Amino acid sequence: MQFLALALTILLAAATQAVPMQADAPSQLEHVKVAMMEYMAQVKETAQRSIDHLDDTEYKEYKVQLSQSLDNLQQYAQTASESLAPYSEAIGVQLTEATAAVRAEVMKDVEELRSQLEPKRAELKEVLDKHIDEYRKRLEPLIKDIVEQRRTELEAFRVKIEPVVEEMRAKVSANVEETKAKLMPIVETVRAKLTERLEELRTLASPYAEEYKEQMVKAVGEVREKVVPLTTDFKGQLGPAAEQAKEKLMALYETISQAMKA
Repeated sequence: MQFLALALTILLAAATQAVPMQADAPSQLEHVKVAMMEYMAQVKETAQRSIDHLDDTEYKEYKVQLSQSLDNLQQYAQTASESLAPYSEAIGVQLTEATAAVRAEVMKDVEELRSQLEPKRAELKEVLDKHIDEYRKRLEPLIKDIVEQRRTELEAFRVKIEPVVEEMRAKVSANVEETKAKLMPIVETVRAKLTERLEELRTLASPYAEEYKEQMVKAVGEVREKVVPLTTDFKGQLGPAAEQAKEKLMALYETISQAMKA
């Protein structure tokens, strides 16, 4: 009886599949075999976990016997599966051949149904569009009411918060002025201190600057005293070139002198 039920199940499954399913019957049987082996492994694992919780002292011999029984059961299932493998493949091939005509009829009926439904697609689209338009007309007033309600709520919120914003803006301006008033004395104090320190620095550096200026003027004068005789000597020898060199040196001297007097 169980074999007959399995055969009918496979027959019905094959009858509802397309042509490419002709080679799937053996694989379906293979899936059943794999599923049974996985189920046996899970049963063994669950039972083994339960056995492991038993006390080794009192149930040691029982645990060994039960573990051995589970191993034997799994091995028996594996052996039976391997022994039935050729028969499973043969049954799959026979079922595929036996149901070929049925599958062909099913595919023919499906194709006829598709041909009949194809012209109905436009009608179906029209009906769906009609229903969607009805839903839209029904929902549109509700959506407008919700939007208007939210707009009213936002306007009321704006009216409530606007005075608060203005008050905060006024407070910020007042706080800025207050902070500025508090900071200005500090800024003026720092500015006065810096001015005082700069004046002290200028006063301290003034003697050194005057001394440096005097030394530079003296050095330039010495250079001039040495250069003038040389230019006079070279004047007769070099002619116009010496005169130009003298003019350039005198101009340089005047520039340095003016800079020192500044």
